[in-house]
Amino acid sequence: MRMKKIIYTNEKHIMEEYIPPKKEKPIDVNIVVNPNIKYQKHLGFGGALTDAACISFNYLPEVIKEIYLKAYFSEEGLNYNLLRYPLGSCDFSDHSYHYLNDDNLDSLSIECDKDRIAMYKRIADIQKDLTVFAVPWTPPSFMKDNNEMCHGGKLKPEYYDIYSKMLLKSVDLLRKEGLNIKVLNTQNEPLAKQVWESCIYTGSEESDFVSHYLMKNQSFYNLNDLSYGIWDHNRDVLIKRIQETFSGDLKPENVSFICFHWYSNQDFEQLDEIHKLYPNLHLVMTEGCVELLLNTNKEKSIGNFSHAERYAHQMINDFNHYCEGYIDWNLSLDSQGGPNHVGNFCEAPVMISKDGDMKLMYSFHAIAHFSRYIVPGAYRIQSSSDNPDIELVSYENRDKSLVSVILNRSETTHTINDPYEEGLSLELSPHTICTVIYKK
Repeated sequence: MRMKKIIYTNEKHIMEEYIPPKKEKPIDVNIVVNPNIKYQKHLGFGGALTDAACISFNYLPEVIKEIYLKAYFSEEGLNYNLLRYPLGSCDFSDHSYHYLNDDNLDSLSIECDKDRIAMYKRIADIQKDLTVFAVPWTPPSFMKDNNEMCHGGKLKPEYYDIYSKMLLKSVDLLRKEGLNIKVLNTQNEPLAKQVWESCIYTGSEESDFVSHYLMKNQSFYNLNDLSYGIWDHNRDVLIKRIQETFSGDLKPENVSFICFHWYSNQDFEQLDEIHKLYPNLHLVMTEGCVELLLNTNKEKSIGNFSHAERYAHQMINDFNHYCEGYIDWNLSLDSQGGPNHVGNFCEAPVMISKDGDMKLMYSFHAIAHFSRYIVPGAYRIQSSSDNPDIELVSYENRDKSLVSVILNRSETTHTINDPYEEGLSLELSPHTICTVIYKK
C-alpha cells in the first residue's frame, strides 16, 4: 500500500494539502530522489531559550502558554528536540548580568535563571528527549582586559582556570535543576566585537582554553559525559578557523560539534570541506534569524514572506552540505523584536505582544515543512533538480518514509515531476515551499 501527502505554503496558503489541478501542465523541471545513496544522520531541530524568549512567553495567558509549548515541542507541532541556552546574559536580555561577580566560586549563583529554568521544565514535560547546547556570550567583566561584558575584549590569561571552573559549575548546577546540557560551546561568535556581550578568542586561544582548562577541570564537577562544541560563528572563515583551532593541543577527537551561524554569507561549500577534513564531527547550525530594520524596508519588516523563503533556502542548502541539526535563534520575541538591551531587534518564528497576543510568523511554518516530517535519526538521501529555480533536500526516516522539501523562490510557476510516482507531476507556484511525504 502506498500513501502520499503533499503540503505547501506560500503567502496566501499555510500548510495546506496540495490538490493537483484538473489540467496538468507539461513538466519543465525534473527532480531525482535516490534513497539508495545516503549521507549524514539527522539530529533534530530547535531554538534558543533566551531571556527574551522567556519574557515574551510570560506575556501569555496560561491557556495560550500551553498552545505555545505544544506548537514548538510536540510531535504535532515543530517537534523541537534541541535547545540553545545562553550562560549569563546576551543581547536578547533586558540587562547585562552573570552568575559570578567576584573570583570566589562559592558565590556563584544561577538564581537569575529561575524563570528560564521554570520554562525549561514545562518544555521538558512535553519533549522528553531534549538536548541542550549551553554557551556563554562573555566572561564576567572583572575577568576581561576591557573590564566590561560588552564591546569584545579578551579573557585575561590569569582567569582561564577560574573561568573554566565557573562555566563547568554553572553547567553542573543547571543539570541539577533538570536541564539536559549535553554540549558546552566555548564562546558565542568568538571573532565578533559587539556592542552587546562578546569576547574575542583566536583559534589557538580557544584550543588552549578547551584542552588545558575545560577538559582538565570537567571531572571535578562529574561532567565526564559533557561534549564540546567549537566556533559557533559564521560560515565565511570556517575552514581557516577550524584548522587553526586544531593546530594546537586540542584535537578533533576532543570535541564533538562544529557549530556555525547563517549570517555573513552563503558559502555552503565550506561545510563540505569541513566534513571531508573531519568526518566524525557533527556540523550543527546554532543560530540564524531575520534582523530587523523597522519601518525602513518592507523586506526587513516583521511578517514578510521572504523570511520564510530565507529559512527554507538556508536549511535546504545547509542540509545538502552535511549539516546535521538546526537550532533557530530566539523561540519568541515581543512585537518590537525584543526585549534586547542594545536595540538589536530581530524577528522570531513566534511574536508576542505585551497584552498576550501570539502570532506565528511565516518562518514558523517554513520550519514546520522540515521539522514536522524529518525526524531525528533520518538519513539524508540523494536528490537533485535540473533547474536552479527549484531547490530541494530529501530524507529517509527510520520508518522508511521518504520526505522531500522543495522550494520555488522564483517568479515563475514550475511543473515538476513527482519524485516518487512516475507519470505524475506537481505544480509549484512562485514563492512556494512544498513538502512531499511518501510511505510505502
